Amino acid sequence: MSEDYDEEFVGCGTWEEMTAWLSESLPEIPTGVTIDFGPKDFRIDDDALDDDFEEPIEAVCAQIVVLKHGRYLVRRSQVVMEPTSYVDHDAGAATPNLWFDEDPTSDCTNGAIYVDDPGLAADICVTWLASETGQTDPREFGFDITVADHLPGMPEVGGQWTIDDFLRRLGH
Repeated sequence: MSEDYDEEFVGCGTWEEMTAWLSESLPEIPTGVTIDFGPKDFRIDDDALDDDFEEPIEAVCAQIVVLKHGRYLVRRSQVVMEPTSYVDHDAGAATPNLWFDEDPTSDCTNGAIYVDDPGLAADICVTWLASETGQTDPREFGFDITVADHLPGMPEVGGQWTIDDFLRRLGH
């Protein structure tokens, strides 16, 4: 996951605690932020992802992208997913709560869904990690956050959220 924060692990003792923590945190996270979940001891150098691999790197992963107007894109995969970059974070025209399998980036192997409920987004993400890995302890997972950059010369919108706010919710 990320080397910037050595303690970016899911410090929750149960899957229910992880779901509650994530569900409570999502509404405070600004548009454009991507949260990637995967095995906590699995570290990938960004250069490695840029190399042309013949085979994708296998690992059960989940990703939540915070979109505009309280909508979330939840992606599930059995290979490492790269942080996404979208033309627009307004998915208002997308049908919520409908699974789709088309993946323009080919790193989302097990579907994605748009949801408007942070509790449902958290539940989909956590249930995927628990069921696909068979792990009984969510502390085996870590996360990485990609924060959206503001365009130069444009006013910043949203709260003053930082990754430290997210980590504080975990007790770090």
